[in-house]
Amino acid sequence: MNWRLRWARHHLSALIHDSELRVLGLALVCAVAASSAVQLFGDRMARAITAQSGESLGADLIISARSPIDDTAISALNPQLRMARTIHLPSVIWFGDSNHLAGLKAVDEHYPLKGELRTAAAPLHEERVARQIPEPGSAWVDAQLWSELRLQRDATIEVGATTLRVSRLLTYEPDRGSGFVDIAPRLLINMQDLPATKLLQPGSRAQYRVLVSGDEDSLQQVKALEFPPDTQLSTPADARPEIRSAVSRAESFLALASMTASLLGAIAVGLCAHQYGQRLRADVALLRCLGAARRDILGALLISLLTMASVAGGLGAAIGWAVQFLLQDLAQLMLLPSLPPPHPLALAQAWLIALILLAGFALPPLLDATRAAPIAVLRNDNPQQRSGWGWQFAALAGLVGLLALQAPTWSMLGAVIAGQALTAALLAVLSLAILALLRPLRHAALRGWRLGLGNLLRRTGLSIAQSMALGLGLLALLLLTVVRHDLLQGWQNKLPPDTPNQFLINIQSDQVEPLQAFLKARGVTAQRIWPMARARLVAVNDQPVDADSFSDPETQRWINRDFNLSWADQLGDDNRMVEGQFWGPEAHGQALISAELYVQERLGVGIGDTLSLDFAGDVRRFTIHHLREVDWESFQPNFFLLTPPGVLDDVPATWLTSFYLPPEQRSAMRDLNQTFPGVTVLDLDALMDQVRTIMQRIVGALEMVFVFTVAAGLIVLLAAMEAGRHERRREIALMRTLGASRREVRQALLSEFAALGALSGLVAALCAQAVGWVLAAQVFEIPYEIRWLTVVGSAAAGAVLVCALAWLSLRPVTNTPPDRILRE
Repeated sequence: MNWRLRWARHHLSALIHDSELRVLGLALVCAVAASSAVQLFGDRMARAITAQSGESLGADLIISARSPIDDTAISALNPQLRMARTIHLPSVIWFGDSNHLAGLKAVDEHYPLKGELRTAAAPLHEERVARQIPEPGSAWVDAQLWSELRLQRDATIEVGATTLRVSRLLTYEPDRGSGFVDIAPRLLINMQDLPATKLLQPGSRAQYRVLVSGDEDSLQQVKALEFPPDTQLSTPADARPEIRSAVSRAESFLALASMTASLLGAIAVGLCAHQYGQRLRADVALLRCLGAARRDILGALLISLLTMASVAGGLGAAIGWAVQFLLQDLAQLMLLPSLPPPHPLALAQAWLIALILLAGFALPPLLDATRAAPIAVLRNDNPQQRSGWGWQFAALAGLVGLLALQAPTWSMLGAVIAGQALTAALLAVLSLAILALLRPLRHAALRGWRLGLGNLLRRTGLSIAQSMALGLGLLALLLLTVVRHDLLQGWQNKLPPDTPNQFLINIQSDQVEPLQAFLKARGVTAQRIWPMARARLVAVNDQPVDADSFSDPETQRWINRDFNLSWADQLGDDNRMVEGQFWGPEAHGQALISAELYVQERLGVGIGDTLSLDFAGDVRRFTIHHLREVDWESFQPNFFLLTPPGVLDDVPATWLTSFYLPPEQRSAMRDLNQTFPGVTVLDLDALMDQVRTIMQRIVGALEMVFVFTVAAGLIVLLAAMEAGRHERRREIALMRTLGASRREVRQALLSEFAALGALSGLVAALCAQAVGWVLAAQVFEIPYEIRWLTVVGSAAAGAVLVCALAWLSLRPVTNTPPDRILRE
């Protein structure tokens, strides 16, 4: 057998006996296991959350258009695809001499594909899940239409050219959107009854929808089909802003856990490989003295590394695969009824991480060992080692590339990498500074503490390296703690229990004060009452515009509808200034306009540009005064366009407001409908319950993923403890031989690692707070408050944790007879 193969086999068998190789193999297995488990489970959880959020649409995909949709091509793709059809259009509903404009929705027998319909026999009656749609000849109406028309059970209403019997009160539908026919009072009928109404005429404002549900591959095939230009495809992630934001943040949180696991694996493997490389120098020197060429030694090293990568990578991937299935059981018990199957690409990516870690972080120290001069090694000299900069730069580039694959946004990638780099730099600088400050204290301390501080000062390079490694590991643990306790809490707090759940629209000017008095008398605190006017955009910078002026389909749809405007002398807390300053009293009455960022993105306008708006034939020209950003998840009234007070006083307008109504005061809405019959009430309780449910599911999933990633951080700390372990064994033996007691040895060890832990914990806590603030502001877009108590506590926790790990690692050495260590 070739000696290179024999030497490689020797190194692989040494995994069982050599401590450095054991730790290196264990670090690699744990790194791959952590990465693969997080990748696999995170990918499955993200896909499951997206699929579950399909309940908010009643399907996995909605195809909508203003003309009938030919679904034959969809049916031909895959017989396993399920489809349902709905038609939406506005219609005036008559009951006796009363009438009201409603959003009519005709559905077929397959609706809904996901989620559920809920109904009740009448207002204030028990709500039940509907197992089928309305029977032909019957209709379901929501509470608003029931109240507006003063309906009763089995009442007969006129819908177009036919009559229908009101059989149930509709309390919840999964796909209710935010367009007019969706926010208007709802009338749900069977598709078979629609032709009899004769409402579908040329020019009618009907919207046709095809709901599709199936596996991911089939849905991608549907999306790849060619549809007419006016067709819109909506998924759970992009159809509703509040659902889209929840899913996006979930993917960001899970990506952060996966990126952290990759960084931890790199640190652990690099530490262990460096320590083993130091011991490998003696073996290489002996082989060089026996005539082995450096090329042959490198070949043997590559064989052993590739074999180790295959074995450790396969074992780690298998462990990760098994662990994510255990997490799946927890998810099914706690969160979701089912998870999609694991995606092979996620496992392949985790294996790629193993190869990058070995090639970039284990190979350079081993290459350094082969460069050492044999005579210097045999004389136990310690010449300055040359780092394999090319390999290290390649490894860092590969690691950055892997992190980029896992990061959903460039801002998250930059924040995590910058946080790690900043921590490493701060740890290096502060370690040097603190070591310099500790030098005078060395002589004033007790003997045991003096020995410990002396170890830190004598091994300055190793102390700084250990401090950086410990700090980076603690940063990962603290960052996950920050995410779990602060970022997630801040996210959930964006939708507090008293978030407004009732919207009132179509309030007339003469009803504003009586309505405020009505709500105040019942103990209801209404938010600000906003005026609202409607206009259509006709020109930008005096150039006429219409849908054909833009190529983007979303802009074409947006430009074709009326804009809702309001006026205000101050902004709400959910508005943030982006460019310019909000106007003061001197701007009142001037033709200025405040534009939301979405307007800038769609129209490409900025401060100083002009918008011409048509108010029912009255065209007015406005100059953009400033740009702002609205938090559309606040469930507060907001507008794309605002003007100063006194500009639109002569334009026809209605008013709207919002407020929180506790469940025990629901009867107040019945009184409101009777007192103000023209006011439209929008009940958002069902929608808010959906958002809160998704938040709770995501938080539970992240807790499970983060626990596993924290375990990877502890492995890094253990690996840092192994650095210099053999050197410390000889030092402890010499100290014991020269008369030091076990107590003094313990004091020396504890003082050394307590200083290291406190220093690392302090800097890591500061950086974790900084990175948390960047992630909150740039990635998750939620408020964040720095907690200084966490910084102080982290320094103390770092000292205790590092001391405990160091004691567990080095305690057997203090109990080993010194002569046995010195004879090794």
